Amino acid sequence: MPSEEQIAAFRRQVADTIADELARANIDWASFDRLTRPSVCIEAEFQDGLVENSSAGQRSSPGFTISQVIDLTNIVSPRSSVDPGIIVPSSGTHTAIAPHNTGTQASNENSKGSPSTGTRNGNSDTSDNESREDPSRMAISGLRPTRPAIPVVEDDTQRQMQVLHENFPKRRKAEAVGYAMKPSTLDKLITGIWEQLHSGLGIDPVELLGQFTTSRPLLGDTIRPSEGCAGPVSSGPGPSSVLPSGRQFSDTTVFCRKVTQASRTCRSIEVIVQARWVEHFDAYVDHLATTSPQTSVTRHRKAALVEASANFGWAEKELRNKMAIWRGYKEIKDAGGWASLVFAGIGIYRFCKYRIGFDAESMLRLRNLRPALEVAADTLSPNWRRLLTLVGDSSERVYAGHPHDWVVCLDGSPPVPLRKTYLQWDSYFEYKHIEESIIDQAVWGSDDPRWTPPSSKAVVRASSSFVCQTCSSEQSDDPKLNCCYCFPSLFGCATLTPSPVQVFRTTDGRNNGLMALCAFERGAAIGEFVGVITKGLRDVDVMENTTGSAGYQIWQGRQGNFTRFVNHSCNANAQYQEFTWLNTQRVILVSKGIVAGSEITVDYSGKYWKGLDKICLCGEKSCRYKRDR
Repeated sequence: MPSEEQIAAFRRQVADTIADELARANIDWASFDRLTRPSVCIEAEFQDGLVENSSAGQRSSPGFTISQVIDLTNIVSPRSSVDPGIIVPSSGTHTAIAPHNTGTQASNENSKGSPSTGTRNGNSDTSDNESREDPSRMAISGLRPTRPAIPVVEDDTQRQMQVLHENFPKRRKAEAVGYAMKPSTLDKLITGIWEQLHSGLGIDPVELLGQFTTSRPLLGDTIRPSEGCAGPVSSGPGPSSVLPSGRQFSDTTVFCRKVTQASRTCRSIEVIVQARWVEHFDAYVDHLATTSPQTSVTRHRKAALVEASANFGWAEKELRNKMAIWRGYKEIKDAGGWASLVFAGIGIYRFCKYRIGFDAESMLRLRNLRPALEVAADTLSPNWRRLLTLVGDSSERVYAGHPHDWVVCLDGSPPVPLRKTYLQWDSYFEYKHIEESIIDQAVWGSDDPRWTPPSSKAVVRASSSFVCQTCSSEQSDDPKLNCCYCFPSLFGCATLTPSPVQVFRTTDGRNNGLMALCAFERGAAIGEFVGVITKGLRDVDVMENTTGSAGYQIWQGRQGNFTRFVNHSCNANAQYQEFTWLNTQRVILVSKGIVAGSEITVDYSGKYWKGLDKICLCGEKSCRYKRDR
């Protein structure tokens, strides 16, 4: 028979497990509104598996019974004063449930810029089936159970967001804004365009002719060691090959990169020239029909085709087959603009060859995406329009500045400057995009309040002064030395590529929002929450956090990055998570599983909404603040 202490601990574990399952279940709690303090009482008996021996008629040794009262106040009425996760003893044991949707807090884009507007949409419903399939809620990739920390002292200030230290169940994928990317040919084409735009691969025709000039061959004979030989062998009649030095390897790598970029640029030139040639072919047929109206258009088309076949040196049938694909290029250009051709991946050939999904609806989608594609192309690859001089179009950039200086519209309307979307609330609004947080020296001086003392593991290891508190691997800004891959797209990587996100204009009065252009797997880092590290701000949107020894705020009112435009949802598809890099605490926006084309949302904390005169516009059935409307 276990002791009283063991039974009490076991009773609490069972109650916590049941409470978690109730919190994750998609239950309609509307019928509980009439109860002032709703709760559920459970009673369980534990005994030996052999309850009764039919042959001997002997009963097993007695077990024990536990009873527990689980408080439902917090989930039925989220504005209750009962803190989630607190165990309140009351005649049995009273366990409070954390809210059904315990996502972490974010920085509300429209609330930061528009004091009178509420939060955003961008939802992902909780799945009962998925919860049952993963009862332990194991961490996947970067989405890990966070450790408890010293809470920030409560005060009467609203609009303070925090990183909640909770575990999160798996969820259904969020509904996309406008159109959900499905595994069809057109969706693969659009996703390929976005991936090319954010891959960091440059497209500049000015450098095209100089890519292959070199004073000596960089890709000559390679080392071919023979069997039984420890060193390099001669590759020909000349001097024997030697192992390449670090400089030679670096030069070879740079040369290979240039050739790759040149090849990619040539591919872009190929498709835009072929699309333009189809336009010239149609114009030439129209010209022949105008000069000889008595001849049918079919004969004129035949004559033009024969003339072109002779110039190409191809058979007429071969040219017809190629023209069918090239005409697909032209149709894509007419709908999505030149950017959709220049940055299309290899899949565009298959898409135009088989013409699966070539319909009016698909072309309308491309037409609506055209401004967004051009904004990304002009800001991420400023020289791409120089390619258009080959087909007689202007090479002048239309959209200058940072990629997130423009707010795109879902209906294909012209993009709006970011500043213009905030002038109704602040006529002096300016926003500077930064990659790293800035310390407010007037508050902290030269100190960084995010600094955390090194862990005991780092003290033991003499080879490294920085050890990850999550994976216990060595951290370094040098990619060759770094062994921590918790968030490889943000820290310790060789090259940082822009996150495939874009600021868009919402259609339901929530001002701006942040859209995922490509899919983010569960646990993948979307970006770091950066801004001005300060403290003491009130009645403005801030991220409030603490290292345990010092509390601080991250303010994005005038400086920050795209995480400023992440909106609230009571059923969010992302969360903010603490991560320590080089003994400095960071706040990372982590995906819970986001499909391409959906809005990225996080769950603002109850502290943010406490006493706030805004209304929640997330539109979720599980909205915890809909009673405020």
